[in-house]
Amino acid sequence: MTMICTPRQHVARSVSVPSIATMFSGLVFAASVCVAQVPAAISAMAANEVASRQHAGHFAYTAEERSDRTGGHLWREHVVEVGDGMLRRLVAVDGNPLTAQQAAAEEQRLQALVANPEEYRRQGQAHKDDELHAARLLQLLPRAFLITSEGMQGDCRVFRFVPDPKFQPSTYEERVGAAMAGTVSVMEPAERLCTLQATISHPVTFGFGLIGKVEQGGNFRLERAPVKGAEWKTRSMSVHMGGKILMLKSLTKQQETVRTEIRPLGDTLTLPQGAGLLLP
Repeated sequence: MTMICTPRQHVARSVSVPSIATMFSGLVFAASVCVAQVPAAISAMAANEVASRQHAGHFAYTAEERSDRTGGHLWREHVVEVGDGMLRRLVAVDGNPLTAQQAAAEEQRLQALVANPEEYRRQGQAHKDDELHAARLLQLLPRAFLITSEGMQGDCRVFRFVPDPKFQPSTYEERVGAAMAGTVSVMEPAERLCTLQATISHPVTFGFGLIGKVEQGGNFRLERAPVKGAEWKTRSMSVHMGGKILMLKSLTKQQETVRTEIRPLGDTLTLPQGAGLLLP
């Protein structure tokens, strides 16, 4: 059953050109619906996801990724989260373990990063920005979509969402989010996000296309799962998007990531301690 939203109020916001991280985070976490008629599970899930990102713990895991960052190769990395960033140690490329020389270079790179915390924080800023924008969007997005129930899939209840034509976005992030359609599933009674998949249903332009454009057909999918107790973590992510900003800088992002061997770590982990978990 299609749901009709009640009138909504908007708080004026300043508008600025979004970074790639902002655009991406706006897409990855833009799953929700209108507040008044939203199923209780959706509203509770959105609140829980925002809260979990504000008090997120640290994790270690193994990641296999093929993306722009890896040059299209399949990288296998051991990852430890410290502070607002990630320490990564490359262990294999396209299924082939690193040579002794390559492994030594990785160790030197990690040691140099530990010796230069400012550089580590600089590299981790994008990750921090993603979390901040994700939390903001989750608080906004319950007003932006119409929801229908699709029944159960395993332990998760599936909902389909489409843009609410009455929604009036007031920022670039909201405009991109409001162009999506897809499905979101929620594990009950924990009311946590199981899966989110969405596609950009129509091109989104900024400044009549002179400032930027997000192309139609861009899509993403992510899957989250419980790790320990109330701790949840993204287990896989797929992103395929295209666009430009200021007619020059590409917003194209291609990424396929799967995480395994996920385990929680202490909240007080230091940078040297994190590197110690990765170095032999």
